[in-house]
Amino acid sequence: LGSGFGFDVEVHRGAGAFVSGESSALMTAIEGRVGEPRPKYIRTAVSGIWGKPSNLNNVETWATVPLIISKGAGWFAGIGTEGSKGTKIFSLVGKVNNTGLVEVPMGMTLRKVIFDIGGGVPGGRKFKAVQTGGPSGGVIPENCLDLPIDFDELAKAGSMMGSGGMIVMDEDTCMVDIARYFLNFLAGESCGKCLPCREGIYQMLKILNRICEGKGEEGDIELLEEISEVVKDASLCALGQTAPNPVLSTIRYFRNEYEAH
Repeated sequence: LGSGFGFDVEVHRGAGAFVSGESSALMTAIEGRVGEPRPKYIRTAVSGIWGKPSNLNNVETWATVPLIISKGAGWFAGIGTEGSKGTKIFSLVGKVNNTGLVEVPMGMTLRKVIFDIGGGVPGGRKFKAVQTGGPSGGVIPENCLDLPIDFDELAKAGSMMGSGGMIVMDEDTCMVDIARYFLNFLAGESCGKCLPCREGIYQMLKILNRICEGKGEEGDIELLEEISEVVKDASLCALGQTAPNPVLSTIRYFRNEYEAH
């Protein structure tokens, strides 16, 4: 472009492990090693890939940079909420008429995304819940549909922004089965490096399997909550720290379904 400045772009293809989406695991994968997270005693900006200062961002972030440069930071800051600026891309899927990738300003409500953009639930069925943030996101019920979509509000509701997943569920969806489904995925994707994540998720999954088989015991719900807090607090990386979200959020909003099992 005549700037006199050039650089090389190298593309590294990962092996597909979910945990390699975690920042430190991603760096070890780029270095050609097993994609395992490492303790973050030193910031990536000081020592990252191959021990060199590194700037790690999502493609979605890089895509916004040219627009901010051309239109100014004020333009970008004018979109969204006080604590969450700009827009966010979501993968809108599940029991909704219009599926696909949608880009919305931060602060738009779940109701507008699901019903105005998504066209609501097909077949005249009743909306029940939506999960945001990917496999380790939380489940949000109907009475929270007017929740503004931003980092803080989703966290308060027991979910997260995460990878931008948005799965809509209708009245026929069993919340206990949903929690088990996502926990089963996360158990398989745990790298096994730290004990709280490796063993904690496994034990939680055993309890959920038992509940879904109609063999639940008195105290199972409380035990799930107790193990969840340990896994959240003691896991090495974000996979383990967020893995209990599907369980905790479904217990929080749909405890009666656990008890009914």
